[in-house]
Amino acid sequence: MSDTLVRGWCPGARRPMRSGDGLIVRLRITGGRLAPETARAIAGLAARHGNGELDLGRRGGLQIRGIRDDRLAGVETELADLGLLDADAGAEAVRNVVASPLSDFDDTAEGDAFALAHELEAALVADDFLRALPGKFGFSIDDGGRFGLADVPADVRLRLANGDVAISLDGDIRVVELPPEAAVAATLRLAHAFLDLAPDIDPPPRRMAALVAHVGAEAVFAAAGLAVPGVAPSRPPGTAPLIGALPTHIGAGLPFGRLTAGQLCLLADLAVSDIRLTPFRAVLLPGATADILPRLADAGFVTRPDDPILAVAACPGAPACGSASIETRGLARRLAALKPEGHGVWLHVSGCEKGCASSAAHAVTLVGRDGGLDLVLDGRPTDPPRHTGLSPEAVEALFRSGTIDR
Repeated sequence: MSDTLVRGWCPGARRPMRSGDGLIVRLRITGGRLAPETARAIAGLAARHGNGELDLGRRGGLQIRGIRDDRLAGVETELADLGLLDADAGAEAVRNVVASPLSDFDDTAEGDAFALAHELEAALVADDFLRALPGKFGFSIDDGGRFGLADVPADVRLRLANGDVAISLDGDIRVVELPPEAAVAATLRLAHAFLDLAPDIDPPPRRMAALVAHVGAEAVFAAAGLAVPGVAPSRPPGTAPLIGALPTHIGAGLPFGRLTAGQLCLLADLAVSDIRLTPFRAVLLPGATADILPRLADAGFVTRPDDPILAVAACPGAPACGSASIETRGLARRLAALKPEGHGVWLHVSGCEKGCASSAAHAVTLVGRDGGLDLVLDGRPTDPPRHTGLSPEAVEALFRSGTIDR
């Protein structure tokens, strides 16, 4: 394991990643559903073996940070006792499935995304050929309800609709509609088609959108033995509000996706049924009531959907990440108060060009490079910057002066 720039793989429990604050162990929680007793056990593990900090990733994975090398064996033993350790790293890596978090509480949901996620994960693990999929290759299962997954990164997308499952590929809006009992097998065939077609391209693409750009969605569906895709009914991107007191749940935002062991224990104490992890930097407590919001706010959770911190993405930065050359989250907090009009994330502060906190283009992206900051407008960390080598003070001055676009 190395602190140098690494692309194309993600940490797991079987394959931890080294960072500036120790080893990172990522847990893939099926459907994002975490029982309170399991949450307490994970919190205790994080406090004893790590630095007591955890991250909620962009696909709903829960990362335990700061684990020492000599504690890793103990972590794996405890995870195995909790049923959270896969048989091997390959089985763990292929379980890259995100599902809508509230299928059983959302009366607009078209079906049970959790059950389909459980079935798909089991099928992925059983297919040895799919161990060759790139580490970031993933799947999403949208229940068709108000909490959609259109903005969540996924290479193969499944959406429940009108009794069927509409399957589409990242990089293309068309779908093939199949009965639920055929959806998992079709999804595996599409993953096989990716592995069959990608080696013929130089260099081989590592994500479905890149393959679709080269050969077209029709070729991928044909290689999977599926019908020519049709045009999908329009569906607005994004999700309904998640944060605050809502009929289905209480939603608590996590600034930059970070929570502590103590906060995780509090969630377990307040849970009525279980805790739902989401890919939206938020945790949900289905069935809970508004009277718990003050306790969540006092503990550092975001409880207002208009809180400006929700409009800023930032990675751990230096010194927590060995790839980062700048501190990120303190700067992000200061700049968050300058939120412009509009919706969604407008600012991304990235410690390096990997862009771990977000792969999307944003109005403003700050990228750490050699201790300074490059400023990218309407782009990603790898795009050409408008300004280079800025200090944090210079960045703040640009923001406050209104000359950031010059």
